[in-house]
Parts: sequence; structure tokens; C-alpha cells
Amino acid sequence: MLVSIIIVNYNVKYFLEQCLNSVLSATATIEAEVFVVDNNSIDGSLPYLEPKFPTVHFIANKHNYGFAKANNIALQYCNGKYILYLNPDTIIGENCIEHCVQFFKTNANCGGVGIRMIDGSGNFLPESKRAFPSPRASFFKLTGLANIFPHSKLFNQYALGHLDEYKNHEVDVLAGAFLMSPRHIIEACKGFDEIFFMYGEDIDLSYRIQKAGYKNYYLSSTSIIHFKGESLKKGTSNHVKMFYGAMGKFVLKHFGKSKGALFANGIRLAIFLRAIVAFLKRGFKKLGLQMLDAVTIVASLFVLEKWWIHFERDGQPFTQPSEPYFIVGFAFIYLIAAALSGMYDKLYKPTKAIWASFIGIVVMIAAYSLLPESQRFSRGVIIIGGLLAGVLVTASRWGFVTLGFIEKQNDDSTIKQTVIVGSTQEFKSATEIFKKAGLQERIVGRVALGKDANAAIGNLHQLHLLIVSMQIEEVVFCQGTLTYYQIIQTIQTLPRHISYRFIGKNTSSIVGSDSNATTGETFTAEGFYQINQSYHKRMKYLVDVCTSLIILLGFPVHLVLLKNSKQAFKDAFSVLLNNKSWVGYCTNHWHLPKIKIGVLSCYGLRTQTAHPLNHDALQKLDTLYAKNYEFWQDVHLLLRNYKNLGG
Repeated sequence: MLVSIIIVNYNVKYFLEQCLNSVLSATATIEAEVFVVDNNSIDGSLPYLEPKFPTVHFIANKHNYGFAKANNIALQYCNGKYILYLNPDTIIGENCIEHCVQFFKTNANCGGVGIRMIDGSGNFLPESKRAFPSPRASFFKLTGLANIFPHSKLFNQYALGHLDEYKNHEVDVLAGAFLMSPRHIIEACKGFDEIFFMYGEDIDLSYRIQKAGYKNYYLSSTSIIHFKGESLKKGTSNHVKMFYGAMGKFVLKHFGKSKGALFANGIRLAIFLRAIVAFLKRGFKKLGLQMLDAVTIVASLFVLEKWWIHFERDGQPFTQPSEPYFIVGFAFIYLIAAALSGMYDKLYKPTKAIWASFIGIVVMIAAYSLLPESQRFSRGVIIIGGLLAGVLVTASRWGFVTLGFIEKQNDDSTIKQTVIVGSTQEFKSATEIFKKAGLQERIVGRVALGKDANAAIGNLHQLHLLIVSMQIEEVVFCQGTLTYYQIIQTIQTLPRHISYRFIGKNTSSIVGSDSNATTGETFTAEGFYQINQSYHKRMKYLVDVCTSLIILLGFPVHLVLLKNSKQAFKDAFSVLLNNKSWVGYCTNHWHLPKIKIGVLSCYGLRTQTAHPLNHDALQKLDTLYAKNYEFWQDVHLLLRNYKNLGG
């Protein structure tokens, strides 16, 4: 056996599907074995993947043991001359394993190799080549100086920014996303050190390989795609803590308590400062924009009120006591309407800002009409001020996008301009997945390969021109006629601001990621589920909360009308604590989007009640509920089964 490949999976089944497909393509002409260690995934990875890849050895852990221990579990079964540790969110070229093996054969002192990695948009990933995490290097990385001076030998010494990414180099650290080493060296090092749960284990192993008298090399002759971000979101305080905490463990282990303690204390301070920055950044995105919008709305109404007094009332001020309440009330209604419409999920959406203004105007005019004549504030200020507020909020959001403070994002339902690169049959297969995802309207056409130009809008050589001239926002590459190596090479020559997706031959998912800081997007043959969208999640939660409050606040009435009011009140508290939902699935499914356990099933009975329908019928009901979810379904179901809410 030449190569043993170990992949640790945790809830990334679609990315792993594409990864395994690329691995099998890369090992088609060499003797290899593939092990997948599943760390107790809850997304149905094993039932989904095992039938698709019968030659792969799957190992199911009953707990999430972390990256290091999971790899060591598979290592004991390996028979290959070389061990390749590979992340599940990678796509490798057909020639990369052979390149690495050949390098070992011609460099006797080589103990381990890493490879040039790019993200899903074709950008080089600097962690492909790294130095050991000295206190100074870690400080420059934590403070962001490494990002400001990416090619500096001083400030970016951790990522060896001064070394040419297109040349082979001797390096200190190999990335665990793709780390290859002779099995006898790995066994001599006893694999990964299990004190590292996630992060740091590759640095530690790289260090021990060097201590054993070997050298580590970064190879630039071929590249792989590493989507990143699939198991833990980058940039969060938890990620910062885990990453730099692992650096502290490494220094403490290898450089003694005195130096390690000093480094650890410095790291703790840096983590604290970095966590504050991350908290403030997230806080601004979550609450800062709402606060800014509130100030903008109140200010616009206040300015318009003064203008109205000066020009329309000849300087006569308003004397109604309701005046400040209307201004603050409008801002409150606006923010609620904006939040419910999803304006704060997608940070730039002009129509939602105007729609929120319209809702605010309607509600305030309705309230206005209920007041006595002597208490009524100016309708003109409400209507014109409300419209002005919507325009100013839209203008401020456009300014933030223009200055780069926030990114312009499209809703999942936005019709993107998408082209599919592949043969006629590959185009049909990819299109079918788009149809099942409810996104077929995105597809502009097929980009042909070579002479296969029937019913195509252009060929591969014209792809760059098509992207620019047709304003293409998304490109799907089909592997089959095109090799993974060709696809990886091609995306590096194309614009980086658009989305690239990938589908392997005989796979049933399309994966991609727009940057190394974002989790990936997947389209699958399993279909598109409305219940998984942000708007529908929010509306379902709103129905749950409102229903619970109605039951709890209307205690005397429900005590008489409900058959089992005591249980209904318990359920209401459980829903408010977000432990349950009022409506859930009839049965358990790993392939459907996860929602809270329901008090009622989407069939209408309590979840503990035996259903008259068989299991297959209930599964279909659940699938239809998830695919076509609208919050009115829950409302209708709750009203229809009101008396039986308590059982």
C-alpha cells in the first residue's frame, strides 16, 4: 500500500462528498486506502456517504473526540507507506498526491510536506507555509499587523509572508488540512498529541518531525482548494480563544514553564483584547445598525417637524402631548418592521427600508385616527417624515457599502446570474440540483468545453469575458470532462469577487465558499427547504413566542377553554425558554433542517400521540412541511387544535 489517507468529519457531509470524490480521482492510478473518522456528526453524514463510497473505510465515533484523537484512531489501521492527513472541506487535484510522493523519493531528508492552498474564490491561503508561533509572531498576528504588512519578514513572520508562494520552501509548520509524511516517521512521533482538541496539533507534530532530524517542506507545484470555516466560524471570540490557546499549549509543552508562562500570559491579554474587538464588531452588526437607524429616524422626524412649524405653521409650535410619543413610536414600529422583513439579516436591501417606512406610516396613522381631535399630531409630519426616514436609512446603508464598512449581500432568493461549466450531460445534472433547490431561474446557460458548443453561450476560453460582459455572479464547475486540477488552475485566473461552486462526477451536491472567512453554501439533490431560511426561522419563532404569551397572559380564559390547561402552561414556558416549538416534525429526520421538538406535530396531533398514518407517510408530511413552510401554517394549525394544546 502506497498511501493511507485519513479524513476527520464533523457535520460537513456535502463538503466531504466532494472531497472524497476528488480523493478517489487522485488515487485512481495509485495503491491507496481512505479512512473517514466521523466525530459523532448529527447531520446524517454516515447514512448519506457510506452507500456512495463503498471502498472508503468509515469509522463512527460515539463522541466528538477532537481532531487529534480522531486521526490517531484511524492511524492504527493504516497500511500505507505514506500517511496523508486531509481536511473534509478540501478538493485536491488529480496529480497532487503523486507530486508529494515523488518529492519524498528525491529528498531523503524530507519528513513532511504541505501544499499550496487556495480558498473557494482562488485566493492564496497564507497558512499554507508557517513558522513556529513565537511570542513576537503571535503578537503581530493577533494585533493585525501581519495582515497590514502581509509580505513583511518581521510583521508576518508567522505566515512567512516574505517567501514566494510559487516556489518550494523549507518551512517549520505544515497545515493539518493537508499534511503528508512517511508512516514510519508518524508512528515514531506517535501521531498527533491528544492534548490538542482543535488547532495546534499540526504545529506540534511538525515540530516533533523536525526534532527527529527531518525537514518539512512547502510544495508550490500544485494546489488544492480549502474552503475553511466549516466546523467553526472564523473571527469569533471562541475561535480566537481556541486558536491562541493551542499556541500557548505548544509553547508551554516545548519551551518550558518560564517561557511558556510568559507567552501564555501575553496570549491571554491579546485574546482578551481581540475578543473585545470581535464583540464590538458583532455588536455593531447586530445592534449598532438598529441604533443608528433609530437615531436617523428620530432626527429626520425632528428636523421635518421644525421645518413644518417654520414654513407651514408660521412658527406656531405643536402643543399636543402626543407629539414625542408619535416620533418615538414611529421609530419603534419601523425597527420592528425592518427586523421582521429581514433587513438586519441582509444588511443592504433598499426595498426593505422603504417597506418598513410604509408599515410605520400606516400604523401611526391608524393610531392617529383613534385619538381625540385635541390630541392629534400632524399627519403631514408623520407621512413625509416617515418617507424621509426610509430614504435616509437607505442612503446611509448605501454609504456604508460604498465605504466598505458592510458588505452588499443578496437574499438567498435573489436571482443571480449563474453559468455552469461542463458537458451537456453534466449541465443537465447540475441543473437538476438547482431545480430541486428551487433556484433554476438563476441559470443563464452552459459554458462548453472544447468543441462541445451545442446550446452553449460560450466556451471555457471565453469564461472571463462572459463573467465581465454578462455580469455573471456565480460559476458552477462540473468535474468529469474537466479534471479537478484544471478547475483549480482555472479559478485562479478568474475574478475573485464572484461565487464559485463545484460538483463532482456522480455526486449529488454543489458546494462552494466565497472567501476563507465564510462558511460554505451547498445546493443538494435532497432539495430546498423554506424552513431553513432566515425569514421563516424568525417568523416561526415569533409565532411560538406570541402563542406562549397569549396562553400565559390569558390564564383565566384558557383555564376554562383548554382541556389540559396545566400542561399547556408548562409547554408555553418551555417554548419561551426555546426548548420546544409549538409545531414540529412528526418523526425524527437527519436529512431535514433541524427545528425544536414540537408540542404539536405538523399533522396536528401532540408529538407523543400515536399517529394513524404509517412512517413513510409521516416522513412525506414532514418533508412537505419543511419545503413549503409558511408561518400561517403554524397559526392555522394552532387555531384548529386550540382546545387540545395541553393534550
